[in-house]
Order: sequence, then structure tokens, then C-alpha cells
Amino acid sequence: MKLHNNNINNENNNELNSNKSKPKKKKFIDREKAKELTLKAAKALDDKKLENITILDLDGVTTLSDYFILATASSSPQMKAGSDAVYKELKEDGVLPYAENDNDPEAVWYLSDYGFLVVHIFTEEGREYYNLDKLWHEAKKIDLV
Repeated sequence: MKLHNNNINNENNNELNSNKSKPKKKKFIDREKAKELTLKAAKALDDKKLENITILDLDGVTTLSDYFILATASSSPQMKAGSDAVYKELKEDGVLPYAENDNDPEAVWYLSDYGFLVVHIFTEEGREYYNLDKLWHEAKKIDLV
């Protein structure tokens, strides 16, 4: 008894193998494009009704990243919705995160690292406790337009 079509499986395997052999290239994003994408990400958070959205320009402060976004969510589902919205918006421009932490329902801080941008989404308690606003006080704030 034949359970599958070998031609289809071979085609799929060839496609999978060809995708594996292609190294993923990191996109270089210039400062202007980085700012544009950061504002787009902040707008996505605003659309999901996250509060106290702060955009920090880290130029001259650190080499960790070009921008940070700090935002406060009222619940774990809102944290996930905000993170998912940023992911969706930036993916449209071909930008994916290098790293993310798990969105544990008990978490007070959710982080997505896009290289040029790190998105920090907190609960109110997490934002007060970690106080990144104070830690990065030297960074220039950018208004969400």
C-alpha cells in the first residue's frame, strides 16, 4: 500500500534542502531606515493601546542598539498582542528579530531584539522595577508622531 506520492515528497525535500543550504543574510539597515522602522513599530504598539510608549535614540550613548522602545501593557495578553503587532509590521519590511524571550503569562517584561531596535514591553510593575527610563536617561527621546 502506497501512503504518499514520492514525487511530491522528493520535491518538498529538495525544496527544504535547497532552503537549508542558503545562508541567511543579515540586512544592513541605515540610520534613516532604522528610525522609520522604529516609528512604525511604536505605532503598532500604540494601535494595540499600549501606554507610556517611549522611543529612545541611543546614538552616542551605547553601541548595543540604535533605538529602544519602552512600552507598558495592562496585561500579559496585551504584551503578546503588542509584540505580535511589531513582529508583523517589521516582517512586512523583511525584518525579523534576532532574539525574543518567551511570553510567559507570569512575565513582567517582554523583549524583542531586532539589532537596530530593541522593543521592551512591560507590565506596570515590571516597568517600575526595572526602570529602564532612568537607566537610559541620557538617550534622546523621539516623539511618536
